[in-house]
Amino acid sequence: METQLKIYIDRLSDEKTEKIRENLTPDFIDVDEEDLQFRAPVHIEGQAYIAESHLIVQLKIETEALIPCSICNQKVTVPLKINPLYHTEELSNIRGQIYDYTPPLREGILLEVPTYVECGENCPEREKIKNYLSEGNQQFPFADLKEN
Repeated sequence: METQLKIYIDRLSDEKTEKIRENLTPDFIDVDEEDLQFRAPVHIEGQAYIAESHLIVQLKIETEALIPCSICNQKVTVPLKINPLYHTEELSNIRGQIYDYTPPLREGILLEVPTYVECGENCPEREKIKNYLSEGNQQFPFADLKEN
């Protein structure tokens, strides 16, 4: 998939900084599963610059993910805010003096997706499963082991 998320290295010579400001559709994330969907635009602000022999990309990212509630399975919109996401790349690894920062951007967003979400403050269905949840009554599985 061709993206517009490119940094031209030759434009960063003489200690110049490239400002980044993009509003993108979430297509580049390339995830559309039952349990994880991205439909909201992805807002990106940041900058790119060269420090010695590395390209530094610093981004602030905002978007939303659609995830089922861990209790009732209703879809929940979860805001994702990443501030900042830093990525460094050795200049010697950048072919053609053009760096596409789509992969680290995608990875940064996916790493911020929470494992469990619950609709509202407390899911209304929580009361139905209350008996199956333990509250502080956990047993340590190795408590009976003795040292030799």
